Order: sequence, then C-alpha cells, then structure tokens
Amino acid sequence: MSFKLFRRGSARCIGILSAFVTILLCLYYICIGQPNSTHIAESQTLSLHLGRGPNSPAEALSSFNGSASPVLQFQHREPEPYTVDSWGDKCYVLLQSNTNITALEEHSKFDFQPEWMRSKEYWDRGFEERYEAQKKDKQRPPLKVIVVPHSHNDPGWLKTFFNYFQSDSRQILNLLVTKMQEYKDMTFIWSEISFLQLWWDQAHPTKQRALKRLVNSGRIEITTGGWVMTDEANVHIYPMLDQLIEGHQWLKNNLNITPKVGWSIDPFGHGSTVPYLLSGSNFEGAIIQRIHYAWKQWFARQQSGDFIWIPYWLSAKNQGRLLTHNMPFDIYSIKGSCGPHPSICLNFDFRKIPGEYTEYSLKAQYITDENVEEKAQLLLEQYARTASLFPHNVALIPVGDDFRYNKEREVDQQYHNYKKLISHITANKRLYNVDIAFGTPSDYFQAIRERMGADHAFPSFKGDFFVYSDIFSEGRPAYWSGYFTTRPFYKLLSSELEHNLRAAEILFTIAYNTARQSRHEDAIKIYEKNYELIIHARRNLGLFQHHDAITGTSKAAVMRDYAMRLFESTQNMVKMQEASMELLLQSHKSHEHGFLLSEFERDSFNKLPRKMPLQLIRNPTSDEAPTSNPTSAGKDGEASFVLYNALAQKRIEIVTLRVQQPNVRVLNEQGVELKSIQINPVWNISDAYEQGLSGLPPVDTGSTSTGRIHISTRQFEVMFVAELEPLSLTTYRVQVDEFNYKRNIAIVYCDDCATKMNSDHAPGPTAPPAPDKAIQFEIRAKPAGDIQLENAKMRLLFDEKSGFLKTITRKKANSQLLQPMQCAIKFAAYRSAQFHSGAYLFKTDPEQSEAEKDVLEQYVDVRIIITSGPIASDVTVIYGPFLAHSVRIFNTRSHLDAAIYLENDIDFEPPPKNRETELFMRLLTNIDNIAPASLQRNPLNQPVESSSVPELPVFYSDQNGFQYHERIKVPAIGIEGNYFPITSGAFLQDERLRLTLLTTHAQGAASYEPGQLEVMLDRRTLYDDYRGMGEGVVDSRFTRHKFWLLVEDMPPGQQGIRPPKYKVLSLQAQQLANELRYPPNLYFLNNFEQPQPIALQTLVRLLPHGAFPCDVHLTTLRTLSDPQLQLFPSASALLVLHRQGYDCTVAAHQVDISNFCPLVRRGLGAVRFGELQLERIETTSLTGLTFQKKSQRLHTLAKINLEPMEMRTLNITFRGEL
Repeated sequence: MSFKLFRRGSARCIGILSAFVTILLCLYYICIGQPNSTHIAESQTLSLHLGRGPNSPAEALSSFNGSASPVLQFQHREPEPYTVDSWGDKCYVLLQSNTNITALEEHSKFDFQPEWMRSKEYWDRGFEERYEAQKKDKQRPPLKVIVVPHSHNDPGWLKTFFNYFQSDSRQILNLLVTKMQEYKDMTFIWSEISFLQLWWDQAHPTKQRALKRLVNSGRIEITTGGWVMTDEANVHIYPMLDQLIEGHQWLKNNLNITPKVGWSIDPFGHGSTVPYLLSGSNFEGAIIQRIHYAWKQWFARQQSGDFIWIPYWLSAKNQGRLLTHNMPFDIYSIKGSCGPHPSICLNFDFRKIPGEYTEYSLKAQYITDENVEEKAQLLLEQYARTASLFPHNVALIPVGDDFRYNKEREVDQQYHNYKKLISHITANKRLYNVDIAFGTPSDYFQAIRERMGADHAFPSFKGDFFVYSDIFSEGRPAYWSGYFTTRPFYKLLSSELEHNLRAAEILFTIAYNTARQSRHEDAIKIYEKNYELIIHARRNLGLFQHHDAITGTSKAAVMRDYAMRLFESTQNMVKMQEASMELLLQSHKSHEHGFLLSEFERDSFNKLPRKMPLQLIRNPTSDEAPTSNPTSAGKDGEASFVLYNALAQKRIEIVTLRVQQPNVRVLNEQGVELKSIQINPVWNISDAYEQGLSGLPPVDTGSTSTGRIHISTRQFEVMFVAELEPLSLTTYRVQVDEFNYKRNIAIVYCDDCATKMNSDHAPGPTAPPAPDKAIQFEIRAKPAGDIQLENAKMRLLFDEKSGFLKTITRKKANSQLLQPMQCAIKFAAYRSAQFHSGAYLFKTDPEQSEAEKDVLEQYVDVRIIITSGPIASDVTVIYGPFLAHSVRIFNTRSHLDAAIYLENDIDFEPPPKNRETELFMRLLTNIDNIAPASLQRNPLNQPVESSSVPELPVFYSDQNGFQYHERIKVPAIGIEGNYFPITSGAFLQDERLRLTLLTTHAQGAASYEPGQLEVMLDRRTLYDDYRGMGEGVVDSRFTRHKFWLLVEDMPPGQQGIRPPKYKVLSLQAQQLANELRYPPNLYFLNNFEQPQPIALQTLVRLLPHGAFPCDVHLTTLRTLSDPQLQLFPSASALLVLHRQGYDCTVAAHQVDISNFCPLVRRGLGAVRFGELQLERIETTSLTGLTFQKKSQRLHTLAKINLEPMEMRTLNITFRGEL
C-alpha cells in the first residue's frame, strides 16, 4: 500500500518525504560543522640551539610589528566530496576521475623488450591478419584519407630564431601565399606564431591579404596558435598559458581567427596540462606524436589512438576534456608517418633539390602516367594499414618535415606528385573505394566525429606520456629524461623573467588605469611608450618555452641568444615595475619619477644577479632640520626600501637585505621598530669586488679556499620577518642603531674562518666608516661531534664530518620530542654513458660496476660553517668551488618554522673537470612509500604470493606547477626511465608522514628505492647523443638552487579509500611553492637626490577589500593590446585565476595555516584593484577570446564560482576618466 502511495506521488507523501530528507541533511551538516578545537599555548621563548654549544642569542617574537601574537588553534576537519556550491569554507576531498585507460596502470604492464625492437617496426602478423580481415568486412566504412602538407619550424635549434627566419621560415610563408593561389586545392597548416608575426610585419600588404583569404577559406589552418610549440615537461603553467594567450591575441587582432585544433608533434613526451589549456580555449581536438614506443604499439593494438583526454581529478563541471589523436608511428616525417613500413614511405617524399643527397631523394620516383597505378596501389596499402589501427577507418597523413617547402622546387614536386596520385585514386573510385583529398586536422576531427558519433564513443584516458622513449635510432630503448635537467642556468633564467614579467603585468595594469582615471597625462605617456617592452618580454619568455629552448637542447650559441633575450627583458621588466610603483606610491598630486632602484645589479646574462647594499645616507649638512616625512631617505644614517608582494594572499616572508654596517635597526610601515632582526655575515665576496666598492687598492690574497670564503667586513646581511598584505607595496626603513644592535649579531661557528677577519684596510674617503672591532662577529670553533639545530617545531642533526643532514626530530606542543625521522641528504652523480647520454637522453654508463660515483671525494678541503641568530640558524658546508650546501631553519612563530630551507650553489668548473657527470641530491628517509599491491600489476596476470611482490616505491611529481601525477617504479627500464620532470615540487608519503620537496625551476626527479627522493641538479656530457643537436653539453655555469623541505602528518585510515583520492599538496606546501616561485621584490628608495622629499604612502593595498581565498592564485592581470594600435595598451585586461586544489587532511605537526589564511569566505567577494572603477566583466576562453554563445557579462567578481584545480580567464574593462 505504501509503495502505491509513493508511486502515485500524492502531495502529502511528497511533503513528508521532503521534510524527512531536510531533517537528515540538517543533522548531517551540524555534525560535520563541529570542529574539534584544541588551544595550544606556546612557550614564551622560541630560542634556537646548537647541539654542543651554548644557546644562540634569541628573543621571543611577540609579533612582527610589535603587537600581540595570536594563539594558534588547531582544527580537525572531515573532508567532503567537492560540489559546485562548495567555496572557501569547506574541507573538500578531490577524487580521481573514472576512465577507460589509466596511464599508470597500463604502462606497468608493457613489454619493454619486445621481439620487434630490432626491426624498429611493431607491425607484426597480428596486425596484418586484422588488416586482411577488415578488408573483407563489408560493415566497415570505406577508407578516408586526409593528406596534410606541413612544415615543422623550430624557433631556434641548430640556428637562432632569427637566422631560421631569414634562411627558411620567411621563404616558406612567401611560397605558400603565392603557390597556393595557383594550386587551388592545396592545403597547409602553420603553428608557430612567432615566425608568422615576424613575417607579417615585413610582408607586403598584398601578401597579407592573400594569407587572410587562404586562412578564411580554411585552406591554411592555424593549429594550436601558440607563440611556439611549447615543451610540456619543463614549462611552468604561467608561461605555458601566456605564450598561448600571446599567439591567440595576435591571431585575433591581425587575422580575426580563433584556432580550433592542437598540433603538438615534436615535444619530447606529452603531459596533461596542454590538453586542459586547449580544452579551456574551446578546441575541438589535438594531435600528439612523441610517446613511448610501447604506447604506440598498445594504442595500435587496441585501436584506441583517438581518445578523450581528461584531467586526473574528477571535475564537477566536466572540464578539461579533449579529443586527442595519437599519430600511430615514430615521427612526423613522410618516412615515419605514411604507414607502418618506412622503407616504402620513402618512395613518397618527392623533394629533390640539386646538391642535396638524402635517402628519400635517391629512392623516390616522380609519378608519371606509366607508374601512377602501381604507386597509387603501393601508397594506398600503407594508408589502409594506418587506418586499420582505428575503428573509423580514417587516416590522417602528414606530408612534411623540419623546415620543408622552403624551396619553390619542392612545393611543386610535392604538390604535383601527390595531386597525380589523388586524382588517379579519385577518378577510379569504383576500383579503390577510397575518399582521398588534401585537408587539415579540422577535417580529420570532423570526419571521425561523423563516423563515431558523440564523443563518448571514444575511450577516455587519464595520465601523461612521460618518460618518452624511442627505438628508431639504434633499435634499443633511448629514454629522453636528460633534458628535464639539462642546462639549469637557462631554466633558472626563464623562471626569473617569468617572475618579473608577472609582477610587472599586475603593477602596470593597475598603474596605467590609475593614471587614466586620474588624468595623469605624463604617466600615461610613459606607460604607453614603454608598453612595447612588455610585449617584447611576453614574446621573449614565450619563445624560450619552445621545445628546443627551455629543454636546453639547442646548440650553445643558440642558447646564448635565448639568454640574451631573457636577460634584456628581465632588465626591462624590473624598470617597468619601478615606473609603475612610483605612481602608486605617490599621492595624486605628486608626479616624481626615477626614485626607485632594484636591489639587484645584473651585469650580464651569464652571471647571477648580485645584491647591492642599501646605503644609509650620512648627510654632511646635518645641521638642517630633519624632515617629518617617514619615507625620506635624507636623514643621517637612514634609508628606506619598498617590498612588493605580487601574490593575492597575505604572506610572512623572511627578507634579507645587504647593508654596509651592522649597527642598524628596521622599522615597519607604521614606524614601529621590529622586535627581532638578525645580522648575518656575508660570505664569498671577492676581493676585487670589495675593492671596487670601497676604492681600495688591489690585494693579492692567493687562491686558497680560506681566502675564498672569508667574511666580508664591508657588507652585512640584515634578516627580518616581514608580514606583507596581499598584493601590496610596503615601505620599511633602516636606521643606524648605536645601542641595541649587538643582540642581533649572529654567532658563527667555524674552524679557520677567523684568520681573514682582521685583514682590513683603512677605509677610503667614500666608504662608510669601518665599524668598531667590538661589533665584529663572534667566531667560535666548531664543537666536536654531530651538529644540532633546533627551533620550536623540530631538531635537526647533521653529520660532523660531511656536514650533511641526518635526521629530523619534530616536537609536540609542549616541546616534547617525537620519534626521530631519518632524512639524510646525499650528493652523488651518475656516470654518463658516452654517446647515449646527452642533452636529450639520460643513461648511466653500463661499463662501470657502479652507476653512481662519489663526486665530492676529489675535494679534500671541506669547510663547515654554522650561523645562529634570533631568527634563523643554518649549517653551510663547502666542497671547494664545486658545491656550497646550506640548510636553514627559522624561528618566526609562524608556519615557516615547520619548514626547512635548502640552498645549493653548484659550479662544475671548466671542462674537462667533472666530465660525464650527472649530479643529483638525494633524500634518504624511513618513509615507507611502497605502492599498494593492487597497483603493482603482474604482466602475466597470474596470482603471486604476497611475499614475492616487489617493493616498488611510489612518489608524486608535479606537472607544470599545475597538477600532480603518481609515479610507480618500473624496474624493467632502469633509472633513466624512472626519472620524471618537475617544475615546482615532488612528494612521497606513507600512512604516517609525507615529505615534500619544493623547487624554483624545472629539473628531473625520481624515487628509485623505497624512502628515497632525488632531484637532478646539473649535467655535463661531453658527447652528442645523436638526436640532432650535434654537440655535447659542456657550457655549465654557476647556478643557485633553492628548495623548501616539509614534513607533514598524514591523516589516519586513508589507505585503500574507494573511490581513490587525487593527491595534491597541503595548503601550507602550496603557499610555500607560490612564495618560492614569486618572492617579494625589493626596491631601494633613492630619493635623497630629489630637491624636496617626496610624500609617499608607506602602505599601498592593491586589493583594498582583502585577500583572495587561500587556494585562489592570481595567475596574471594582463593588459590587452589595443586592437587597432597593437603597440599601445587598451583599457581592458585579462584576469586569470587558478583555484589550486589542496589536501586539507595533510598538515605539518602542530601547524594550522588557516590561522594565517582562514577559510571563512565564500567566493572571491567584492574584489577591487586599487581605487579603479570597472566598466564591465566578461567571461572568455582561457586565452581571452570571446564567443557569442558562451560569453557572459558579469556585474561583480563575487558571482564567479571556481571548482578546485580550475583555471578561469575574465576580460575586465576599466572605466576611463572619472
């Protein structure tokens, strides 16, 4: 009876049921909303200790600005599955997406030594039998062939970008616009907008119009449309998206088109970030090429080479899905792509240029009336075999190679011969039953969708295609994992420009529109004039994301050309920040310029930036009355500087500043003296530099390492804790302190360091007075035994001989020690296999009994230096000129105290030193990061005893600073196949602990043994690896590598959860990663040369309504170019937001970052940039292009809803004059 009542759906029954469900939901949310709060009272003194020495001078940090410090609270949160309405105030859990194919699972089952390897062709009897059976299948649709002429143009590789343009790319584009008007059915594709823009600016208007007609007709298709064909392993999400925006905006402004298909055929392995970005740009599909040879065979066997690539995490909005086509054969040349048999495909590359002698020019025969039938039959057999690898029987056939169609003769040869073949096949359709024509990738995706129906007919795939391996060179596996680390100096240079460009973009957008709305005519002229520098910086950064640039796989001369571009744009972006900050710091009535100066001096691209000392001005006319302006630098013994926080969250930052005397104090923006600062010694200041600074005569100190590492008496480092508001400019002051500075002087523990301390000369007339000897650093002998550093959160133990970290012991709230955790740091190197390990490839030397070598044993002069002070303590160990390694912990009463800062200075010295060396840093822990048995697949699908299951370590590597992928060791392929790219971090974990390592730049990482995590630091290989570059990697430079190391607690009962969680960083680790990549920029106030003191604001909040939510990252605020005058800025800007997913169940012991970044807001709230008034907000694609059906006008940013991991772009237009 009750069943019938409910089935009828009476009003009474529905009401009762609704009330019942409502009560249950209320009870549920009441239960999960009750926090389990515990208040932890911290001790008043947070001193740092050395194991065998007396306590270092420390003082409680009651606050950073003198006010009371909040009591930390710890809350246990139960995660919930994410829903669209969750935003900012809930602890959510990210789940893995459900797919037909999971890369991690399938990859572990592969046979990496197949029988067909020596022949280099996977096409075997099984494929042939299936092909023959398909020919007899009357239900199978007829063969359809789309022939796509193309030319792959590298913006730099063996030649520089401009030299390639001059010698090849310009001629290719000129030939296309002329020949394609003659050949009415010929098609072509173009990808690299960097070359297209250069050609467009020099082309005659008639050629520009011809290109527009060809593009609008669909005969020339612009594929991907990025500034370059980006690398997918080493590139961070910011420049990856920025170069795509730059290309798409240029195409929209000049050709009025929007690309729809991705073409990524040469990056060395493919990640899942590019498909996400292309999907967010409303692409219809993408084409990839270079994946592991075992994947090639697997996709062919499964007929799954067309698949829907979806993100690893479960998206409530089904975002990031993209139809992807894997080119089924080795390479994109005609030889490697027409079919499974390269020897036959060689017959159909018709390029024959006088003076060129190649395998195809010797073998190919032109098509004539006599041989057209024979050649057509031979070619169709290859095309049909290619199409047999797909259920839809459509074959996409690229016809081209690197810099092809650069000769008029070749254009004629390729077109006429293929035209004869196509015409013959079409004329004999009853005989062949084949539909064949010139076409584009868009034609291919349209054809397969017509035959397959909806996208759900394609299999779904999650994961990526790293590490790429080929076999076509030698018939044995060659793993392309060396380029993850090759030439780290250039990778760091790219990160530096990325940081400064992003900082300048945000400042410029706010400053320029502030000038417009306040009618600041002089500032408007300056910004409009200098906007072109931002355009060049975007393009130079984008150019370096090319898959032969940031990878380090171009010739040395080409790499230097890239570096010059990066260096020049970095200089310009620093100046742009200065000009923008000068306007924002002044009141509306002030119009001064040129009073800000970067703390860094950059001499040339091949040297690290050098910190300049802040000069405390001693005015000789000191009888003048001091000004009351707090930012004036004209007082005796005083100077000011500005810190720019480019993140949209509040941050606590350890700031270091160079000064010329140690007796100083620091005042914050309110004029309150900071309670605790630290004065550290400055090391490794060369005598020549010191003499140049002070005007002293040169002194011969010899070349001993003792002289090399002596303490400078003319520069000192001031360290303090800065609490910076979100997106803000904060002014600090440094003053001479004659009385209390001694408590801030750090103590140095070092043997043989005191010998150089008193080798001073009389100060020159322009140098600051030498400080009294009483204020020199106290240097004590290093105590015997192991070294110990300690703060309120942990105790570190270091080996007394090597100076390297051994264990970490964390503390409870009452300072009681927990169980020590092994966390030893080791530096060693792999021996490179000559001719098999180079710029691209990584392979250890098989002729050596041990793959690793002790690279430090050659340096007998080892120095250990310990520095201890009220804010930080560190251990630095120096192995000659080769390595300087520092470990530092902090005492700030913030979340930073739970993290460990690492810094490595690496100098390989000139060759032949350290030849065939692949240097790594390894962390050896007792974390049991063994993959669960369910993930350790047995290739034979046979049951095995649990005791015989190998212990395969698993770790998680980031991809492009955007997402994380699980990595499980595959023993069959060696260390070279188990190295993976990281750009911001990696972590390993077990049921108890998680160890996270965060970095500043791209490098390779691995966990080859349980409990171990290693990162490659630098490589030197004297020999070429035969992948085209033609030279080894011997141009190593001095590099500085920075890391954060974090140990966190795992929640109990997380193993075996179904559905499985998607693993990401904790909130604290994510914050540290952002802060490491985008540190605050420091600028000196240089206004002592101004005739009158400038009235400046000491705190400028560029987000006056408060910070963004904790997990929402302001990727960029990028001014758009005026569509008509493209070298001038418009009133519109692209706001790119990224809600970085995080795991709220993972946290450092006794640390709750939500006290610093509380999760209490719903959404973005009332966002405002400075005092700017908005005219409109419009939703766009990720690259800022609008679509009539999908675009939406918004009244406020509070309406935006971002799900975790989501990226979103909005077009914001600011009002004009107010």
